[in-house]
Amino acid sequence: MGLTRLRRRLDEIQRLRWFRIVVTVAVLGAAGGFFGSLLAIRTNWDRQAEAISAKLGGEEAVTWGLLLRDDGEFTIDGRTYSAPLDVIETLVAEDGSTQDVQRVVFLLLRDSIPDWAPRWLLLETSLAWQLMALTAVVGVAIIWMGLLVPVAMLLLGGSALAAVFWVLGWSQWIGVPLAIGVLLSTYLMLIRGLQLLLSGRRGWMAVAHTLLWEASRTRLALAFVVTLLIALPLLPLSLNLEAPIDQVVQAYLARSLSLAFLVTAFMVLLLGCGTICFDIRDRHIWHLTTKPLGRANYLFGKWAGVMLLGGVMLTVAGSWSFGYIQFLRTSNLPRTTAEFLAQEDLLNDVLVARTSMKPVYEELDEAGMTGRIDQIILEDPAFADYAEADIPLSTYRTLRKRVYEEFDQQRRRVETMRDPATVPWKTLHFEGLGDARAKGLPLRLKFRLYGGLSDEHNRCLIGVATGDDLSDAVLGPFIPTLPQHIDIAPSAINEDGSLDVSIVNLTQHEPPKGDEWRGPIDLQPLAMSGGNRDPFAVFWLEDEFEIGYPDGTFGTNFIRGLLVLWLKLAVLAGFACGVSTTLSFPVACLVVFSAYAAASIAPWLSLSMVAYGAGNDSPETVGEYIQWGIEGTVRTVAGTMVYLLRRFGELQPIDQLITGKMVTWAWFREALGMALMWGGGAMILGWIVLTRRQLAIYSGDQ
Repeated sequence: MGLTRLRRRLDEIQRLRWFRIVVTVAVLGAAGGFFGSLLAIRTNWDRQAEAISAKLGGEEAVTWGLLLRDDGEFTIDGRTYSAPLDVIETLVAEDGSTQDVQRVVFLLLRDSIPDWAPRWLLLETSLAWQLMALTAVVGVAIIWMGLLVPVAMLLLGGSALAAVFWVLGWSQWIGVPLAIGVLLSTYLMLIRGLQLLLSGRRGWMAVAHTLLWEASRTRLALAFVVTLLIALPLLPLSLNLEAPIDQVVQAYLARSLSLAFLVTAFMVLLLGCGTICFDIRDRHIWHLTTKPLGRANYLFGKWAGVMLLGGVMLTVAGSWSFGYIQFLRTSNLPRTTAEFLAQEDLLNDVLVARTSMKPVYEELDEAGMTGRIDQIILEDPAFADYAEADIPLSTYRTLRKRVYEEFDQQRRRVETMRDPATVPWKTLHFEGLGDARAKGLPLRLKFRLYGGLSDEHNRCLIGVATGDDLSDAVLGPFIPTLPQHIDIAPSAINEDGSLDVSIVNLTQHEPPKGDEWRGPIDLQPLAMSGGNRDPFAVFWLEDEFEIGYPDGTFGTNFIRGLLVLWLKLAVLAGFACGVSTTLSFPVACLVVFSAYAAASIAPWLSLSMVAYGAGNDSPETVGEYIQWGIEGTVRTVAGTMVYLLRRFGELQPIDQLITGKMVTWAWFREALGMALMWGGGAMILGWIVLTRRQLAIYSGDQ
């Protein structure tokens, strides 16, 4: 009771205007003082970096470079700068010339930052300015929305728990309670902001406003909210921070966004079913149907409330994930060559929005398909009985599948020089690169090759040429099963936006030492000559050979990815609200969760159907009739599910973000169309049911 009275008293104090003004001034001063100090530190850093760069890039650069290479340190204007000697030796040549001045500057100044200053903020002053503005806006909003007491309690509780962890020496746990407090505070602020926006006089807005209050008080929604906002700060503890930084960021991005979408999707489905089913079951809907509120407004308000709540969850989780990724990116200070390479891979392959495209492969027309089937029937003794007879439909399907798989494998395969039927290289055609050519954007060919024993410890030789002219090409080592890349100049793109890339099989030759690509060199005589190794054919999977180029920033791509996820939630919310107008809560949950599971596995199911038996189209025995009936039924049901739900499962923006690929606006439009068609269609059916369903039944004194 004492705590309750104290909270009420504090709540009364925070409503006083003079108190709000004083706290607002304090918050603005704290934000300006903290971030202003960081900006001052960055200004001093830039001044020292300019002095070091002038020495290493001036007339006496060699002298300063030799001094740095010998001792790992030098003194400028009375200040001594030092760096690890083994790293300096890789950046400063023996003659004193500096290979990368900016990297040397970074190493020399890495220890000049105070321990209390977040280094990830110092690296990007624009981010510091943005966070200062955001902190000021959020702080003022919390004060004037009347959330100061609950937010202060959350932050104080988190700080107290962090202090306990600090005393116990649990350094990796110190930031977890503070992060949980910040996330819960952000959630409360966004919910209060939505409630203020929905406090209008329109009927559907009142329904959505009530649903947000309901979600804030009921255990059903709060359980998911608390689970997610506690789990997100705990996820970094599951990361292997000793791994390369690009892999760490990919792992966290995948885990955080997948967890956020899964938890939010479950909450949306349960809340969408429960809010309407319980209104009908508990007869709360009586109070609405007796008011001038149309049933369409009621249903749309429920849908809007569930969608907005899901959007808040995604916004909080996405903001945390994006912020933590920026923290990982900027706080990881590379000190070795391997760490610098991992940092470059992070910026070039993960934290980027890259437009990617696959080769335009040759297609097998119907005449070619028929010809190859006829050839198999004539040459394969297993099909000799059909040479002069009709082929059963099941056998014909099997042969078509076999022919297509052989053709598909052949167009993604480069034979060796020992195969007299073909040449040991293959030219692949790409289209749609006109934008990259016009903007001069660098191209990156990414591939994962297989062949031989596919031993990850086996270094082999491969050649790459632009066009079909092998006289001006490069060669380099590749390791089977490992992803690799090679950069291509945009000048290689033709005027029509097309590009031909030739892959040359050189596995019969010993690869040179090192990982660098070497050239230019004429690969044709090298490919046709023998070597000291046993050659093997190389091949790649369809989705593991592509060309891409940077076409946007990671931030905008991340926002588009969250929007696509939110529209997928809109589909689930519409379906849940529509179903709950007809069914009871347990049955509605069973239906919506079954549909969600089916939509999630539909892409995998479409691949499995290729290998599923077609059945005997000419059954003779009872067993064959039973098998034919079961397989036909399974194929029909699975085919219907794939046709209706496959695209929902294929729209996976998380996979695109992890690999640095562009989440295009076409994805957004497709997700929006899905939300309108499936979610809106379910809502229309639910509205039809509500208009014909008797909701208010008088039963005596009940």
